Formats: sequence, C-alpha cells, structure tokens
Amino acid sequence: MKIDLHNHTKHSDGILSLDELAYRAKKNNVDIFALTDHDSVFGTFEVDEVERKYQIRIIKGLELSTLYKNESIHIVCLFKNNIVPKGMIDFSNYIVDARKKRAIEMINKIHDIYNLNINIDELLSDSQVITRANIQRNIAKNNNMTLKDASFYVSSKSKAYIPSTKMTVEEGIKLARENNCFTILAHPCLISNPQYVREILNYGFDGIEVRYPSSKNDEEYFLKLAKEYNLLPSAGSDCHGDSTHADIGTATLNEIEFLPIANKLGFEI
Repeated sequence: MKIDLHNHTKHSDGILSLDELAYRAKKNNVDIFALTDHDSVFGTFEVDEVERKYQIRIIKGLELSTLYKNESIHIVCLFKNNIVPKGMIDFSNYIVDARKKRAIEMINKIHDIYNLNINIDELLSDSQVITRANIQRNIAKNNNMTLKDASFYVSSKSKAYIPSTKMTVEEGIKLARENNCFTILAHPCLISNPQYVREILNYGFDGIEVRYPSSKNDEEYFLKLAKEYNLLPSAGSDCHGDSTHADIGTATLNEIEFLPIANKLGFEI
C-alpha cells in the first residue's frame, strides 16, 4: 500500500480539484491520501462522492499556518474518525475573510511598489482560501514572467509582504488539541534553523514528516528525532498539482508504517 498524508486542492493553493487529485492518486497507485488544504476544510465535503467514484480512501484534514520566531511553520492536522470538527469549520470560515483581506492589501502594495499587473477578480475567484501561491501565479500570468521570478514579490523579502497569520505554533497546537486532531509537523526540512525544529516539537506534536520530496530532507535525522520525541513518522508529497511541487505519491508510507497513525485516527485500513 501507498499512503500519502499531505496534499492540496483548489480549496487552498493547489490547482487541482479533489476529483482531479484523486484521479492522479489512482494513476500513481496511491491507496490512501490525506486532504490537507491550507487553513481550509471546504474540500472535505466532497470526499464521500470522490471516494466512491475512484474507489480510493481519503483522510480528512487541513494544514494550519502558524508562526515561530517570525518563521512560517505548518501543522498537518488529521481528523479522528474522519469527522470534520465544528471548530475547524468555524476556523476555516474565519480564515476565508482574513486571507481575502490580506490578499487585497498585499496585491495593492505589489502594484504600488513594483508596478505589476494583477487581475484581482481572477485572483479572488481562484480559491476560497487565498495564499501567496495564488498571488504568485496571478503575477506570473499577468506579467509574462516565470513562477520562479514571481516568487520574489510574495516572499518575506518583498517590500509588499504581509504575513498570512499571527497564530503562533502554541496557539495552533491548542486549536488542534481542542478539536481532537492528530498533529504532524510538516516538512521540518524547510525550517531554516534546525534548532527551531527541536524547540517547536516541545509544544507536543503527535507526528513528524520524516519523508518529504526535497533535497534538503534528511530522513534518517528526522527518524531519530521522531524516536527521541516519541513521535510517529509521517510522509507527505505536499502535492499542489503544479510544477513547483512534487506529484501525489512521491513521498509515502507503507501499510506497516501507517498502521500506528491509523490506530490513533480510528481509521480502518
């Protein structure tokens, strides 16, 4: 079996619908995958229909965006018994408005400072939860530049940058705990300061993403951390359906590796 516990759709900054993501998963021989859109549970309402269509298993979840010492830290939250908690629905509804307001402020700054074109109507209809990736794609499309070139204007080095969230890691873990979620530290290999990883893990995670499609990833090291902090090892492709991320099924667990997480989730294999 192939199990991929970190993937995105159009309900955040992915470019695929859940139907399209499931099709790709089936094509790539993925048996189970988690839907973990950024700060959004809206795609989870389509899960039952898509599961039946493709005869594939989908775990409902989301990826929380948090901050630690001004660095973006992501927490994959998987929902126990595959039931979406009301608290996470309420949180997602709040984030829709907050992200839209942030996006409008940020694109106005990008236009004023860098004199770039942005199609605001297209951007606001691109996704319910608008992230930097949505803005980046809009900049690239409307200014005849590559995604790589456009990435600067939405980066923390840009004069137009506005943080997406003021939620701390501690607050994120608290929200997840209140909603009975299984928490995984996402792509620790992308955290700039290795010492931050240890400090962050002290907030009390359930798992850590030890397998991730990046040249920066050191699976052996993160497996040692998992053992040290009594965490369950996880794996995720972080698929967004675009060329800047890996495809679904690139980083997976096998059935034996997934079983301890499945037991915690109340998810029958």
